[in-house]
Amino acid sequence: MGGKKKKSAGQAAAPVAAAAAGGAAAGRTGAAAAGTGVAEEPKKQAAGNKPAKPGKESKSKADLEKKIIKLINDFRQENGDKGPISGRLTSKKLLDLYTALQRFKFKREHIEEAMKSSVLYGGDLHSALDWLCLNLRDEELPDGFSQQMQEESQKSRPRFQPAVQPKPEAQSPKAANNTRKETSKVCVFTWLNDRYLILTAQLYDAKEMAAAAKTKGDKAGQRTAQDRIRVIQQEMKQLESHPVFNPAIKVVDVPQKEKKIVPVSEDKEDLSFNLFEQAEKAPPAEKVVKKNEPKDIRNFDYTARSWTGKSPKQFLIDWVRKNLPKSPAPSFNKVAAGRYWRCKVRVQRIDDVLEVCPTILTEDSMQAQHLGATLALYNLVKGQSSLCGYQIRMENQSGDWTRLLYCTTGVLLRKLQHDRHLSSLTHIIVDEVHERSVQSDFLLTILKDVVMKRSDLQLILMSATVDCHKFSNYFNRCPVISIPGRTFPVEVFHLEDIVEQTGYVLEKDSEYCQKILEEEEEVSISVTQKGGKTLQDSSSGWDLGPDLDHFSSRTRQVLQYMNPNKINMDLLVDLMDYLDKSPQFADVDGAALVFLPGLAHIQQLYDLLSSDKRFRDKNRYRIVALHSTLSSKDQAAAFTVPPAGVRKIVLSTNIAETGVTIPDVVFVIDTGKTKENKYHESSQMSSLVETFVSKASALQRQGRAGRVRNGFCFRLYPKYRFDAFMDYSIPEILRVPLEELCLHIMKCQYGSPEDFLSRALDAPQPQSVSNAVNLLRKIGACHPSDHVLTPLGHHLASLPVNVKIGKMLIYGAILGCLEPIATIAAAITEKSPFSTPMNRKEEANLAKAALALANSDHLTIYNAYLGWKNSQTEGQRTEMSYCRKHFLNRTALITIEDVKHELMKMMEQAGFWSSRSSSSRLKQQQQQTSSLSKQQISILNAVLTAGLYDSVGRVLCTPSVDVLERVACTVETPQGKAQVHPSSVNRNLQTHGWLLYQEKVKYTKIYLRDTTLISPFPMLLFGGDIDIQHRERLITLDGWIHFQAPVRIGVIFKHLRKLMDSLLEKKLENPRMNLEGETTIPVILDLIKSEHAV
Repeated sequence: MGGKKKKSAGQAAAPVAAAAAGGAAAGRTGAAAAGTGVAEEPKKQAAGNKPAKPGKESKSKADLEKKIIKLINDFRQENGDKGPISGRLTSKKLLDLYTALQRFKFKREHIEEAMKSSVLYGGDLHSALDWLCLNLRDEELPDGFSQQMQEESQKSRPRFQPAVQPKPEAQSPKAANNTRKETSKVCVFTWLNDRYLILTAQLYDAKEMAAAAKTKGDKAGQRTAQDRIRVIQQEMKQLESHPVFNPAIKVVDVPQKEKKIVPVSEDKEDLSFNLFEQAEKAPPAEKVVKKNEPKDIRNFDYTARSWTGKSPKQFLIDWVRKNLPKSPAPSFNKVAAGRYWRCKVRVQRIDDVLEVCPTILTEDSMQAQHLGATLALYNLVKGQSSLCGYQIRMENQSGDWTRLLYCTTGVLLRKLQHDRHLSSLTHIIVDEVHERSVQSDFLLTILKDVVMKRSDLQLILMSATVDCHKFSNYFNRCPVISIPGRTFPVEVFHLEDIVEQTGYVLEKDSEYCQKILEEEEEVSISVTQKGGKTLQDSSSGWDLGPDLDHFSSRTRQVLQYMNPNKINMDLLVDLMDYLDKSPQFADVDGAALVFLPGLAHIQQLYDLLSSDKRFRDKNRYRIVALHSTLSSKDQAAAFTVPPAGVRKIVLSTNIAETGVTIPDVVFVIDTGKTKENKYHESSQMSSLVETFVSKASALQRQGRAGRVRNGFCFRLYPKYRFDAFMDYSIPEILRVPLEELCLHIMKCQYGSPEDFLSRALDAPQPQSVSNAVNLLRKIGACHPSDHVLTPLGHHLASLPVNVKIGKMLIYGAILGCLEPIATIAAAITEKSPFSTPMNRKEEANLAKAALALANSDHLTIYNAYLGWKNSQTEGQRTEMSYCRKHFLNRTALITIEDVKHELMKMMEQAGFWSSRSSSSRLKQQQQQTSSLSKQQISILNAVLTAGLYDSVGRVLCTPSVDVLERVACTVETPQGKAQVHPSSVNRNLQTHGWLLYQEKVKYTKIYLRDTTLISPFPMLLFGGDIDIQHRERLITLDGWIHFQAPVRIGVIFKHLRKLMDSLLEKKLENPRMNLEGETTIPVILDLIKSEHAV
């Protein structure tokens, strides 16, 4: 429909619907912005459409267009444009408007109609042109405004786009034949590789069946599984020999490690990846204790008549006196068990009698009474709101009885939104203040003002490593109390000591040698020391000081030429071997914890140790990785204490610094590197930068070795480098986006975010705060002129998610797809359910590719979630098999489901969604959970666009001549080119279109994570500022995204936005308003669905 051929009457009457079917608006994307390839796309579609039912199709499109135009005109009559001349309509303004329309060669009667509309409803020249293009038929429009699309060169064409060359109207028979051959080849290529992926999954299932049968001793089942494996392998070999087979997905047989298959119990108990599952399953209480079985005897020294305040016994007596005033005091009957004691406690309740007797024995009778009283109190208050509770975002275990509440920083900030002076609290204890997160700094800024207004409020700040003087001065020189710790002493060795003792020799051709520095590593780092001295660390390596004079010349030479910007893996391996062979450490049992910057370094060292013959003995070494992206099952191995004589080597990021504690660690190897998330205002992207740790972090890492006994810490950097480290890391508020923080500041009515954050402990740059406020204004969360939130902003502040994710949830509720959008939002805010084991990366990528849907990482996650829900209906064994087969983290899926339900509850509380009215709809969705239709995918993509725009880029299609070669997907963004991250399903995408992305990060390259391929309609409906150039038939978004389309299409989308904004404003001001009776929503849904109707 977008070619040179003249349209039929039905097509001329329905340009919007035709565009929805992949024509003008969608296909002409490339005519002004996306290269000539996209401009050709609608021609192929038009050529491929069957001309069997043109009348019915055109009629439905015409009806949709008439419905939309009527809706727009009705809305304009009710509200008016309120444009620049709607206030005072002078005769000069009307004359100028008439003259301008006359110059465009509109007919007199049409100009009068447009003037009449302007007089009644207001507007300017653009509004009059919009009205004319919207309401006149195609043949009534003058030249230049016609809906007929012509191939013409644009004067203002972007630099990267060549001019469109005129092409013949019809293809020659030879060209058409070649096109059919190419299409056939692509279909065969797609089917063959999809069949190979299915066979791969079946092969691994058959191998698991064989292994399970072997474990059970089932020879018949083992033979059946082996026969199945042979049949699958024969078919796979035939596919591999095909010329269009993709060798990247070929399965390579590798020697598998021995696996211990855990037999599934017949009672179908709940299986999980929890390491402590077996420990939590206590034996039945009725089990008779054998005579030879040791008794549970404990010594509670701290209870031996040295209580500060009430003892548990007295606490129980007072509790009974207050809550059971008519009951007698509790009785304590001491029972002797040899030379040990236990105590039976009896409490008379209103309806019954409570009798408890602990099984634990004590050496003192008074300890037994205290223990019995504690157990009695537990049973008395069980089921009620406890005196001690906790609240973690989605989970609340507290009530009116609670007197001590453990909560996260975010929970306390939400309390401040309702009670600005925290009048219900008497004491606030903030722990780990040295971590300096955005929320903790925000909280401290507020608490400083609250303490000034409430003299009765007691504020306590705690941390093991904190700059006491800085915090004390911030809080008006408050007192500082130092409490000694209870860790064991740790002996520290620096790089010079390690090189001297291990005898490490640095070869001149080594990759860790200074002489072969790569270009990107030749950086200069300045570190400020005490007293303002600056230490310059450039590419000349370590600057050796006089403190190293007593070391050997070999050690000094190694330190002189070692590359300071690379982690020396060879030295790490030699050090691990030295720990086992050195007389000083050979007899020391315990685990070794190695701190590395990221997953790539963990993988590198893991491969080195696994391939080194010195560490192949499984009876002597156990190598474990610990990283936040690994599944709980893989992480749990780090906490398992190995048998005697086995050395556990844990390779971890800074997650083991404070987040988790591995009890049996004796050796700590600190590389001194970490990765910090930094936000660059110029490029508007976050990047993980590898930097040296602070002194506080180095001391935290050192302390990991002294938990249970004397430990040893080996630092792979010299002593003087440690002395030059910053005392503390840069606060997060200085290196991350500030949108959510500014949103909460305006929600709590603390005034201007710029003024408020200037009073913070470490104030961020004013430009960073200004950019965050501008983004909130851009998405419509606050008013353009002041720091007052809009209704949308108020609802975004109440949702504990990113502002863009919150906007996505609101639009998902309005368009009736909250359940899948809430699932996607939960996966984005939490943890991806896909896990990648260290030695099965290729298999994991194949499994994820098998679940890929609609070129979208977001929809792929939702597809995996639906498959998991379906597997649950067939039993737990099927569920576990599904997770193993697709490399899914079951715990992450459970967390996503919990967060999804909580997000839906929040939307229901806000009035955007009702579980009662949507119950029948949800049942229908549950019955259709096998797959999503194209229309459902279109709506989900539209909602994703509404939330994540303007994180969008144009795909640069650069297909390779070799069909089998995989080319990385490159995307053009406003800040420059970027590549799709290797973990994305779109990493090798080669097509014309637009990619929506969740975040842009910088590693060795600039990458886009969590991407979705979208079409033009969602961008035109929910994108940025829309500008229509009527005579050029050009629609522009945000000044850089161009679509060439009939003028009427641009006008329709422009006015549909006004309808949506008006509806959203009414809904946000009155959340209880029912949207089911609104006519705008069904029309917009029909328009979105119509884009993929053909």
